Amino acid sequence: MRQVPNVQTIAKGATPSKLLGGVAVLALGAFGAPAAAHADTASEIKALKAELKRLEHKLDEQAKTTHQVKNALNSAKAAPGGNAPPPVFVSFKNGLYVETEDKSFDFKVGGRIQADGGFTSYPSASGARSNVGFRRARLEVEGKAYKNWFYKFQYDFTGTGVTGIRDAFVAYRDTLLPESITKQPVTFQIGSQYEPFSMETLNSSKHITFIERALPGALAPDRHVGAKVGLGDKNWSVQAGVFSTSFGQDSAQAPAVTGHQYWDLTTRATYAPIVEEDKLLHFGGSFMFHRPNDSTAAQDPNNLLPGTGSRDETDILNNRYVVVPSAQALTCSPVYKSAAGVALLWTPGYLQNSCLKYSFNYNFEVAASYGPFSVQGEYSGAHYERDAGTALALGNNGGSSLNYSGYYVQGSVFLTGESRAASYKGYDKDWNTPGTFSDIVILNPLSKGGLGAWEFAARYSELNLNNGGLVSGPYAYWAAVAGGAADKALASTATLGGREENLTLALNWYPVRGVRFQANWTRAMTLVAPSDKPYLNGQHPSTFLARAQVFW
Repeated sequence: MRQVPNVQTIAKGATPSKLLGGVAVLALGAFGAPAAAHADTASEIKALKAELKRLEHKLDEQAKTTHQVKNALNSAKAAPGGNAPPPVFVSFKNGLYVETEDKSFDFKVGGRIQADGGFTSYPSASGARSNVGFRRARLEVEGKAYKNWFYKFQYDFTGTGVTGIRDAFVAYRDTLLPESITKQPVTFQIGSQYEPFSMETLNSSKHITFIERALPGALAPDRHVGAKVGLGDKNWSVQAGVFSTSFGQDSAQAPAVTGHQYWDLTTRATYAPIVEEDKLLHFGGSFMFHRPNDSTAAQDPNNLLPGTGSRDETDILNNRYVVVPSAQALTCSPVYKSAAGVALLWTPGYLQNSCLKYSFNYNFEVAASYGPFSVQGEYSGAHYERDAGTALALGNNGGSSLNYSGYYVQGSVFLTGESRAASYKGYDKDWNTPGTFSDIVILNPLSKGGLGAWEFAARYSELNLNNGGLVSGPYAYWAAVAGGAADKALASTATLGGREENLTLALNWYPVRGVRFQANWTRAMTLVAPSDKPYLNGQHPSTFLARAQVFW
């Protein structure tokens, strides 16, 4: 039987040209071998691919070293007295990156611009029928100092003042655990950062499959100021932290100036038993406990006005079909009453919270990829526990428990053969947001005469703000005390924030790394109106959105 060269023989002293020769020899050996040897040949090819990938990485490192040596020589020439600064490696590939020779210091300057436009067949009361604008326009700097200290600061110019701050944290990383647990350093972070909750929430907007995140994102926490610890490796990660005030995506989320701040305890764990170049299987779960303290709906709308963070997957149009109305702020405290029990004043969020005792949110996530095909899904829930006596005294008719939920399922296929699995980031590649995806590895970019990467995707999502609880505010008091039978029944059923189910189809084009063009069509398959927007019942608005994105 013909002897097939092994990988070690080919790879020893290998160069790219020698490797090509080795591949040819291997192929010829495979054609001459009997069918029984095909399995061994396939394993040899797989091993050879791995060795080729390792050697390519080695060549990249050698190229970097060559640049550093050249910089060192130039520095020496510029300072013959021997006081030259340490040599550095400088790269302008996808942003400005600078690193010292000993790799103790580095920094990168990056950013993103996302220009959106679109129109809808039926806008909400606060939305627009059509609009064009910048969804995000960010600059950021991140880096490392003294080997173990890391930092990141990010500012979005579509915000104003303090609300433009996004990520702004410092982190310390060190190897504190035995390698039998993890080969990666343990990470401690403090500052403004995402709470570890939900794969899609943590995934950068540069790399999510659709223009906007799915509806259940309304039940996930945003960035908050806090402290977090994380550990993990290629296949798993665990993060946990305590968080409080937020710079926020909206000016309404500005930190409170009086009273005691709300706080969250949040954790997320992920496990990916399969992580290969073209195969992936990922599972994850998150949990957040929220204590409101003295916060009001104006200071903490995402928790006390569920649905506020949702723009029905059409952010540039500002549509909010489904949201717990301001009259039903979960503080239960917008009502002043006279001694006779008659409502005298109604100002949503005016009083400090005196009803919500605590709440908790939970999330389950799964993602899988095989070749060009991928699927992803999540389920989120939120539970609010309120003081029944206080709720009754404030005209809430005693509603003590509220429950909301949402889910999405999505799938995609790369028409040009790319695999989403290749862009998966475990804790070893991204200690800040492990278990998410980076930019797609384009097989034939436009800059090299190819077509770029083309992706088709579909998603079905739901957000349900109807299940559980009782209507609050002055209407609840009137309905429970003086209303008819139908009004009293309504007052004791639900918060009636509405329910929405959307179907979205998407086409994405990635011509070169850092550039993407997207088109989304979304139709509301089901729309059950909130109690303050009855005119939405039975509507099925359709929306078209387009985006041009560049990041570096």
